[in-house]
Amino acid sequence: MKKLLLITSILALQLQPSWSASPEEEARFIAAAKQAFAKHDADALVALTCWDGVPDKLKKDGKQQYAPAASTEAPPVAEAKLLNPAQADLQWAVDEDPRFMPMDPAWKETGVVYHSNLPIVKELKLTFAPLKANDNSSITFDVTYPVGEKDGKLYFIEPTPVKK
Repeated sequence: MKKLLLITSILALQLQPSWSASPEEEARFIAAAKQAFAKHDADALVALTCWDGVPDKLKKDGKQQYAPAASTEAPPVAEAKLLNPAQADLQWAVDEDPRFMPMDPAWKETGVVYHSNLPIVKELKLTFAPLKANDNSSITFDVTYPVGEKDGKLYFIEPTPVKK
């Protein structure tokens, strides 16, 4: 009887569908991110973020870091697309952030290593509309945000301490 239960459990797990996000979820996530940037809505970006395991101080810092990205001075998003990640998992060095945002100096003092709170399954690449420089030239820039998946939904990831 125990063997039958074991075999049934193994088969059920093998036949279970993949937990990856659906194309509809990918489209929803892209649209929600574009809308958040178009409306300069930092709170909407916060809602698209997974905060699991993130210490309170880093939650506060992370939420404040969305403000410049969603400011009215930021150029509009010209294109947004999900790409396959360059890395399976992202590790933050003590004084780095993959989103090119200023880090809290306390990170360096703690000596704690951080990693993404969700496995990275995609990267959201945002290409912003060209900015005009004083010499009439234009500059186009893009930013790539790591994206994780939880329960079939996509989220921006955040750093969480590595547990030893």
